[in-house]
Amino acid sequence: MPKDKFRLNLEEIEWSLRNVQENFAKINDTLLMRREVLEDVILENMLAGYIYLDKHLTKGSSLLNKHELNHLLELNHIVLCGPDPKQRKDFEHHIKVTTERFYNQDKCSIGLIKKWAKKHKHDSPWIQAAGVYVMLISQPQLFLEGNHRTGALLMSHILVRNGFPPFVLTVDNAKPYFDPSTLAKQTNKDFLGVYYKLPKVKRNFCTFLEAQANFDFLNTKIKKSKR
Repeated sequence: MPKDKFRLNLEEIEWSLRNVQENFAKINDTLLMRREVLEDVILENMLAGYIYLDKHLTKGSSLLNKHELNHLLELNHIVLCGPDPKQRKDFEHHIKVTTERFYNQDKCSIGLIKKWAKKHKHDSPWIQAAGVYVMLISQPQLFLEGNHRTGALLMSHILVRNGFPPFVLTVDNAKPYFDPSTLAKQTNKDFLGVYYKLPKVKRNFCTFLEAQANFDFLNTKIKKSKR
């Protein structure tokens, strides 16, 4: 781990996401599988997710630490339900079912993802980020909904904690992000998937992540205090 903590360039991230929104119809026409329209509420919730992530990066939090897994669950709630506690009342059942799935689902609970991350903690940040993302979105997925968005934030968390820029959707990286994500989403965590299909997807996604890294999305670094 680097000795410094890093911040997100939230203004640059917002500009990029709004640029994707403006060009999303054209992007959608090129994809192997069309995605849902990038409506304002989706964009605003995603921005709220990056803000929440930035707050915990400044604290030095680790979202895959057993004592801080609730923050990863909260990111999923934010991208789907928004950050406003008043709005959460309309999603009480969804939040309850998602929470149960998050901790206890067979073949893809957060415990299994955390176990994988621990096993690969000495791999490059790109491998770590790609690995947890592919595990999160392949079948069965970790969350009921919002797996791609939450996965993108988790990848960003891993990368930034290691001094690399977060993953942020851009006009240029949208297709090479969405198409492999579709392939991963369609792959099951059965024997064939785990040992033959998913490793190749992870390797290719790792290469993609490293190639599209943009340090414009990474802001200032904060020196850790000496004690």
